[in-house]
Amino acid sequence: MAPSFYHYLPVSMDQIGEKQGWGSCRRWLVAAILAVLIGAVLVTLTIYFGVTGHSEASNDRLRAQDECRNTTHLLQRQLTRAQDSLLQAETQADSCNRTVVTLQDSLEKKVSQALEQQARIRELENEVMRLNQELETLRTQKETCSTVQVNSGGSTVVSNLLVLVVARFLLF
Repeated sequence: MAPSFYHYLPVSMDQIGEKQGWGSCRRWLVAAILAVLIGAVLVTLTIYFGVTGHSEASNDRLRAQDECRNTTHLLQRQLTRAQDSLLQAETQADSCNRTVVTLQDSLEKKVSQALEQQARIRELENEVMRLNQELETLRTQKETCSTVQVNSGGSTVVSNLLVLVVARFLLF
């Protein structure tokens, strides 16, 4: 065993007995007073919280909390529905915008085709007018040729008749 270096001052037995008797009694008395005080505080707090927990104000507070919770849930559901409706409306708006763009492109193509057709119709009208003029020119030329042929045919007949008449007079 290791040597111990603790050194205590010598105390007489009377002093030891005196300190242990009165000191331990005082400690027990202080501990008992503290225990009674702590017990009294705990009982008081228990009664206070028990009474306030079951009081009308507490019940009103609980009802108000329930109403607030119910209102909050209702508002959350309404908000969710509104957000869903907004999302659906945005989707429909996007779809409508795409449709409008498609229709505008289609309309522009149709307008372009209509303008091209009108230009083509004008070209054809001009061509028809030119052909009508050529036809009129050809008719006029034909009539002129027919008149000349009739006139020249008539003069040939007349000259042939004259030759025959002259030849008959000469023969007779």
